[in-house]
Amino acid sequence: MQHSNSSGDPASELPGDLVLDNVLDSSNVAPWSMEAISGELFITSGLLAAAIPNPPALNRLTDLLQLLPVADKYLFMQLFNTDPFDQDYERLRSCDLRLVGLPGEPHLRFVARLQPTHDDGARYFHGVVISARHLLAQPGDQYALQFLSGLFAESPIPSLITDRQGVILNMNQALERMFHLNHRQAEMAAGYYSILRDKRVSRDPELLEAIQQVYEQGKIQTIETNYLLGNIHRSRFVNNKNLFFRASFLPIRGYKGDIERVLIQLQDLSREKSARDALQESEASYKAFIMHSSEAIWCYEMQPAIAITKDIETQSRQIANNARLVEANKVLLGMLGVESLDEILGMGLIDSGSRNYVFDIDFFVKNNYQMIDHDIVREDSRGKQYFFQICCTGIVEDGYLRRVWGTTKDITARKRYEDKLRYQSQHDSLTSLPNRNKLYVDMEACFEKRSAEQISALLLIDLDRFKEINDTLGHNVGDHLLKLIGPRLANEMSEVPGTVARLGGDEFAVFLPRIRSTHQAVVFGHRLLDALSQEFDLDGFTTQVSASIGIAISPQQAQDHHELMRYADIAMYYAKSQMLGLSIYSAEYDPHSTKRLAIVSELGRAIRENQLCLYYQPKVLLNEKRCYGFEALIRWIHPELGFVPPNDFIPIAELTSVIHQLTAWVLERAIEQCRRWQDQGMALSVAVNLSARNLMDDNIPKLVDRLLKKYQLQPTRLELEITESSIMTDPTRALRNLDALHALGVHLAIDDFGTGYSSLAYLKRLPVQTLKIDNSFVRNMMDDLQDELIVNSTIHLAHNMGLTVVAEGVENEALLTRLTEMGCDEAQGYFIGRPMAVVNTDEWIVESGWIKQPQ
Repeated sequence: MQHSNSSGDPASELPGDLVLDNVLDSSNVAPWSMEAISGELFITSGLLAAAIPNPPALNRLTDLLQLLPVADKYLFMQLFNTDPFDQDYERLRSCDLRLVGLPGEPHLRFVARLQPTHDDGARYFHGVVISARHLLAQPGDQYALQFLSGLFAESPIPSLITDRQGVILNMNQALERMFHLNHRQAEMAAGYYSILRDKRVSRDPELLEAIQQVYEQGKIQTIETNYLLGNIHRSRFVNNKNLFFRASFLPIRGYKGDIERVLIQLQDLSREKSARDALQESEASYKAFIMHSSEAIWCYEMQPAIAITKDIETQSRQIANNARLVEANKVLLGMLGVESLDEILGMGLIDSGSRNYVFDIDFFVKNNYQMIDHDIVREDSRGKQYFFQICCTGIVEDGYLRRVWGTTKDITARKRYEDKLRYQSQHDSLTSLPNRNKLYVDMEACFEKRSAEQISALLLIDLDRFKEINDTLGHNVGDHLLKLIGPRLANEMSEVPGTVARLGGDEFAVFLPRIRSTHQAVVFGHRLLDALSQEFDLDGFTTQVSASIGIAISPQQAQDHHELMRYADIAMYYAKSQMLGLSIYSAEYDPHSTKRLAIVSELGRAIRENQLCLYYQPKVLLNEKRCYGFEALIRWIHPELGFVPPNDFIPIAELTSVIHQLTAWVLERAIEQCRRWQDQGMALSVAVNLSARNLMDDNIPKLVDRLLKKYQLQPTRLELEITESSIMTDPTRALRNLDALHALGVHLAIDDFGTGYSSLAYLKRLPVQTLKIDNSFVRNMMDDLQDELIVNSTIHLAHNMGLTVVAEGVENEALLTRLTEMGCDEAQGYFIGRPMAVVNTDEWIVESGWIKQPQ
């Protein structure tokens, strides 16, 4: 598309139907056209020629843009854009531009519409350019007034516009709401109601004169007044309402300087007026409130005022010297023990009786001249203490602290009650000795302040025969004995500082915060044992008691009071079990190390995250020289700790409910593996160990039955091994669950036979098929005649009871031969095969030669 700005007949060069300059003055109005994508631009040359001599050619969009300021460039490109999604062909687009690149900076208005897109993808805008001198570019006063009406219509400020005679032309919705007008009432007022003729205004000459100055002289006015809604409403719900507001009158002049309109904006002062009235009404009850308050109310005035720019120390000193009591109620009089206000008016803070008034003032200044629930202590002339709680705030004006208002509550009774509760919470009710809480407080206080060289000791004391005294002589005699032990222990501490506490029951503790050496703690412990061994007179009955004492040393052995208490407890139980009387903590006595406790805490996660695996140890028939099955043994490969021995986690797991999850996991994995062997054509069985807690669980038969059915394994292929001790925990329940397992068809075996305390009577009643002789007897059988006799006797005993015998711990061929000669049925041990992973089990089956099909 080609456009030209050359002289000649412009009509012959205009694109499309834009033959407008034939009817319009080309010096003020001219057609223009632009293809936005290519940037081709057409503007009739006569428009610029009329404004400046020798105008530049504007053939492309870039020619025009380089003449515009940055803001105008942005506005022009937003309207006349290349955006293919902008297809608004009805919209009339208008943009005022200032050609700052030309002499005189001519102002032009570009008006155009977007034309439907051509087949070639071009994007055309066609319209006219209007000079600022043209009447179309000067909308006049009416346009400005319409624009102003649009601005204030949605304003949240109540507003209205009047003409020069005060007649309302328009009002916004905020004003309608303020005067409780509906929209119809507001429309009826427009063009009819005049502010200058309003009855309320006419009755107030001063108000009328102020408003007339706006309309006659064009004076800007701000007036505070009120208006009764009964002047415009008949409704009884609002006609008695009196509005208080501030009105701002803003005259709007026309282009000749005459007042054309007046904009009036209102500010509702009703709430402010109500607040002022309420404040005035409250002034009458102010003093009555102060005088009848249940708390002391007071005011100190600074005479003279104190500059808050001074340093804290100077301010505190001046407050102490300058503060004078100027107001107080009767409650404060009672607190200070005076009869009338005259006795204390003018009193300074120094005379208030507070022991720490200097500290109190310093805190007040640092806390930005405020105190909230601040406790103070006051002493009377006899030195008796009273406790108070104050709240106060300073009044700062123009950078000076002028007065302090505050309240005071007497909390003496509450304070003494709290002290009593605190004493009771930290002392034993029977012996009045400090209890465990007080002992911990003393220990913590010592540890926080002790030096690097300071040594402390905790002695934990447990009476040895106290239960016997209670059971024989009664609890009242036992309580009497406990009351006598405290003073007996305290007497030994006359020269040694420390705390004697009763922890509960027949347990006492002595904490020595500072000792010279561990030896001193041991010597002192023996002194306590000697003191306790002396006879006690229990209302005519004399007795002696013995005790066991455990000692822990800090910081060599423990760093905090929890650890110190635990170590002393371990040492005490060791002393009691070994009948030593006294023992110092040693790590050898600790049955539960931190590492083991951490392992147990992670055992549940190990089950969920499959950190566990099963190893399998082969079991063989001695007379047939073949392997008939494997024993499943659990192993734990921890991601951080590596291999964790079973003895480190299974015994502790048996003390918690985790053992049930662990057993269920082992059973399912073992049965699943046995099923795989069956599918591979190998007639092998699998043995799984059950703990005492498993035997006490009535759900164990159901679990086994469900898993056998799930994997379709014959019950005879599963053997469950139980220990003697697990049976004897609760023989009745164990027998019931064993009978249920036997009814399923699984084999049952007594594991580690000979190491427990089982009864042959119970053994005869148990539905077991196998006895496993513990490896501790088998391993040394060739060198120890007594072990050989035990093994031989056990084999004959089991055979006589119709049981099969398995020997554990077979570690060489000689043992295997001897067990065969003795008539042992089965064996397992390192000589036959070590516990191995599944992948190694398959290799062992192929290479060991123990796998044979029966003839």
